[in-house]
Amino acid sequence: MSIYAKEADRWLRQAEYDLKVSQWCQQGGFHAPACFWAQQSAAKSLRAFLFINGEDAHETRSVVELLERALTYDEGFKPHVGGAGSLDIYYKTSRFPDAIPGGIPAEVIAVKDSQEAIRQAADIIAVVEKKRKGYLPDEF
Repeated sequence: MSIYAKEADRWLRQAEYDLKVSQWCQQGGFHAPACFWAQQSAAKSLRAFLFINGEDAHETRSVVELLERALTYDEGFKPHVGGAGSLDIYYKTSRFPDAIPGGIPAEVIAVKDSQEAIRQAADIIAVVEKKRKGYLPDEF
């Protein structure tokens, strides 16, 4: 197995774990961290896809930027570009009080936000999983 395939596996496993953390936070009513972990899981799964293609995207954590790079390899990611910006918003706004004027993430980010973030992240992970099967040898 190549170094890129190994890295892809590591990043995808962590993405799946982060999605579970996001779901667990949401179930507990912690919607701001649920949104943050959803963003993280989507970004890490896209990094995994880029590793599959021999590219390391270490310089960005933006789901939008990672999707744009993934599109250079596979147009199957196109349906996810429109909603990816909302995931990127959660990278900071879900954690820092000064990112939301007049409020704090814990009071502003709601269940509908975490539901949508988790759905988007899960959809992106599912696409990466499907694409991975077509790109990598069986021993992966």
